Amino acid sequence: MGDFNVSRHPQEQLRGSPKFSKAMMEFNDCLNSIEVDDIRSVGSFYTWSNKRDGVSAVNKKLDRALGKWGWHQTYNQSYALFHTPGVSDHSPVSVTLAAPLCKDRKPFKFLNFWTNDSRFMGLVRRVWGQRCVGNPLEVVLTKLRNLKRELKCAFRKINPSTLKDTTRKELESIQSKLQQIPADADLLLQEKHCITKLQKIKLEEESFLRQKSRINWLKLGDGNNKFFHRAVTSLHHRNHVDRLQHLDGSWACNQDEVEKLAVEHFKGFLGQRSCQPLHNNLEYHKKFTAAQKALMGRRVTDEEIKGAFWALNPNKAPGPDGFNGHFFRTVWDIVERDMLAACRFFFEQPYMPKGLNATIITLVPKNKNASNISD
Repeated sequence: MGDFNVSRHPQEQLRGSPKFSKAMMEFNDCLNSIEVDDIRSVGSFYTWSNKRDGVSAVNKKLDRALGKWGWHQTYNQSYALFHTPGVSDHSPVSVTLAAPLCKDRKPFKFLNFWTNDSRFMGLVRRVWGQRCVGNPLEVVLTKLRNLKRELKCAFRKINPSTLKDTTRKELESIQSKLQQIPADADLLLQEKHCITKLQKIKLEEESFLRQKSRINWLKLGDGNNKFFHRAVTSLHHRNHVDRLQHLDGSWACNQDEVEKLAVEHFKGFLGQRSCQPLHNNLEYHKKFTAAQKALMGRRVTDEEIKGAFWALNPNKAPGPDGFNGHFFRTVWDIVERDMLAACRFFFEQPYMPKGLNATIITLVPKNKNASNISD
């Protein structure tokens, strides 16, 4: 923690070169080699200035607070506050330690590695085959809710990282026994099964961590578990918002105060009445031809509906129900009939069940050192 006399990125300096300097690259290489990263920070972004004005003014981020991956895990609610510089040319920095984040109830999220479980397809087929009453949209929503409940019960205790540690200890025990009885057929068979099981669990862990890390540019199967795990830890720590500054300069320092500040902020532009519509004379605008009208009114085909599901991101859910593209592709043979009927009903009937267009509003920092609600 302190003055490192170099920035990490060109964006961390005002009126500086837009390119990475040799010093920046060496500094980043050093941080990567010792495996440290910036602690989440608030307050002043530029931490040093040459105290000049006009075109001669230079502002840079030279001061930082860094932590190893263990720090981000243990002190996941800590943050560095960069104060105003006062009489100095550098901003003082203080690090606040707080209790670990409480694990609130999280919304359901479908995890792709569940599809490798031998119970998965049978569970989906059983739940989806249950009779539900209502129009096609209501039927699909009910079945998804029922399936979500069953999946949570079946897989809530399955953590690939924990299973990997348990299986590895089991393998070590078997191999220790083989040191005493090298040619034992039963032990050799147990070792073979255990190695196969461990390799499968490692792939499941990698899939699980990749999905949580939101990194799409690495392929599975290359042993990226350590990288993905660090990305997850860093992402959660960086995106957490535990304090924000009011317009009067005071701070909202706990969860209740932050929530209240966010609600007041969004009240300013959400829920307002729209402006008066413009009364345009449609005679001066181009109109659809008869062929275009017929095309606009044609029925959506099954191929188009399936294509829309196949276009969904396999790692992200498009709505708060938590089901992503990988889920629908895997179970399409089971859910196809109901999903097609629901989509056609949506286009043909002026009715939308409550909750179909629900969403979750999340505060995500757009900038480093996010201190205000506008950040």
